[in-house]
Amino acid sequence: MSLQTIVVHIDDSKHCEARLKMATHLALKYEAHLIGLAATGWLPAGFVRTAIDPVVPLTPIDIEPARGRCTAALATFEQQMRAMGVVSFETRLVELDPALALAMHGMCSDLIVVSQARGPNCDPSTRSDLPEWVMLNNAVPVLVVPARGEFASVGARIAVAWNRSNEARRAIGSALPLLCNADKVHLLIVDEGGAAAETDADMAVFLARHGVNAEEDIDSTGTDAGAALVRASVECGADLLVMGAYGRSRLREMVMGGASRTVLESMEVPVWMAH
Repeated sequence: MSLQTIVVHIDDSKHCEARLKMATHLALKYEAHLIGLAATGWLPAGFVRTAIDPVVPLTPIDIEPARGRCTAALATFEQQMRAMGVVSFETRLVELDPALALAMHGMCSDLIVVSQARGPNCDPSTRSDLPEWVMLNNAVPVLVVPARGEFASVGARIAVAWNRSNEARRAIGSALPLLCNADKVHLLIVDEGGAAAETDADMAVFLARHGVNAEEDIDSTGTDAGAALVRASVECGADLLVMGAYGRSRLREMVMGGASRTVLESMEVPVWMAH
């Protein structure tokens, strides 16, 4: 089991370099094919016409500036790939909203790499729900790179969030290639009920059978699971947090709060998320 295809979001924002470095690091480490995907943000005219009214004439929109920015960003991506020694890569220019384009093109990949879009230092021109939308609308994990900090490499020390949910199990399964190669893995069990369940020990055994020696760390300090995960991942020196996303409905998390939203707003290390 390994990473074979990685899709990375390419644009002209200040955060593109950080996520590109991380995607390149993983591509080189796992000899994966890297797809640089840039999206203009505009839907094709046919879709727009149908969405509004097939008989309403369209107002001409000049999308050449957006195409030009995407083309320039992809040209820079190509130069960087050659300079870094990435053998297998390609570029794709798509006339769609970036979130939709990433979800569509990520379906036939193993991982999608994007930047944090909520919280301080995030790019205001990027839709704030881009990471969530992509992970909720495709079947592969999403690696979210924080908007601040240096993260050229990832996967030496990994924190794994386990809350006995289907989403957490999918995240762990998808991250096994990294977990098996990590120097240290911390199994973070945020125990909101005050006592660990039997399946917590079972998960440690499951990981061990895959060759992952995980150290269990039970946190029973309160009910704010998201804050506990952010804190614990920093305290154990992790360079990656693996977690399930949106075990509850996204609307409920938007109204009442939740671990996924808290982590996406206040992450200190890159986060590998799966829904």
